[in-house]
Amino acid sequence: MQQNVKRLTRAILLSFVWASPLVAQNARIDVAKQSRQIPKSCELLTPAVIGGTPDVPALVKEAICKGAGDMLTEYTFTVNSVKREKDKKGKVKEETFVYEVFIPTLKSGMRAKGVLVVTSHNGVPVSPQELEKERLKAAERIDKEEEKIARSQPVTTNSESGTTGLIPVGMYTRSSITHSAFGMKGGVTFAIADFLRASDLTFARRETIDGRDTLIFNFTPRPEIEFIDNEKYMAQIRGEIRIDAIDRIVTRLIGWPIRVNLMNGLSQPSVGNTTDVGGAETPGRDPHPAVYQEMMRLPQGIWLPHFIRINGADYQTLFNGIETDTTSTYSNYIRFSTEVKEVEIEQPKKP
Repeated sequence: MQQNVKRLTRAILLSFVWASPLVAQNARIDVAKQSRQIPKSCELLTPAVIGGTPDVPALVKEAICKGAGDMLTEYTFTVNSVKREKDKKGKVKEETFVYEVFIPTLKSGMRAKGVLVVTSHNGVPVSPQELEKERLKAAERIDKEEEKIARSQPVTTNSESGTTGLIPVGMYTRSSITHSAFGMKGGVTFAIADFLRASDLTFARRETIDGRDTLIFNFTPRPEIEFIDNEKYMAQIRGEIRIDAIDRIVTRLIGWPIRVNLMNGLSQPSVGNTTDVGGAETPGRDPHPAVYQEMMRLPQGIWLPHFIRINGADYQTLFNGIETDTTSTYSNYIRFSTEVKEVEIEQPKKP
């Protein structure tokens, strides 16, 4: 049965990956399977009161919890990565990669790297001649990783006994970009949960967005927070956070440098009516935010990343040496490991 499942795993992988003779350029996705049903950030929490004026401190804790899941480990998905940079004359150079991402089936408490397969570069798909070769390489990497995982012991925790709290409904990601030049290293990390912990939120309004009741907050950095090097830019960012009123998870975070506000003498950046990166017209918003993340709700009710942006091209002194505008669009989520497990336990019917 185990060998049949491994063959099925490879067959599913080969049916989804197109091709790739290219190497995943400095891209990696690390995931971990939690060893507890209720993450530490969710322990002892109860739903925040949001009627009238929301209980902001309680809602922030709940929003951190609701995105603390590990659901990404159960899916294959596509990532469209775009890197934009400007030269000294202001000319823009753009490079794009499209990846298929496959996650090995993990045991409780274990970590792994996703297997990334480049399917196109700058809009050009790889040649058909390379298709099967790259499919086989990816499938073999998955097989080897899962064999190693099968020999390992799962990590268990005793903290679950009698523990109460909330259950996550999604998974925020932690995006990092590193850079080194002339012996100097730099980098930036962007995570929704870190912004929630390090910001003061002010309730702005309540709206129906895409048919869902949404709470909208303005955020500013808390002055007493000491940021690590890769997150020092957060002390200079203000913006807007949207939280789904039913699922209590952040659905969108968008931020700009505070200095832009001070230059304009306004509470928010203002360039007239513009179209933001999400494609919607947003009056009074700069169309080039410094950071942006949007989540998407799958049909199963799970929230996973949809769009992430770190814009160092337009704000070249903000991100600790990062001067590129990098965007990642996640799509085509397919629940992979669960489908394999269901086949593994299926028994043939007796005649």
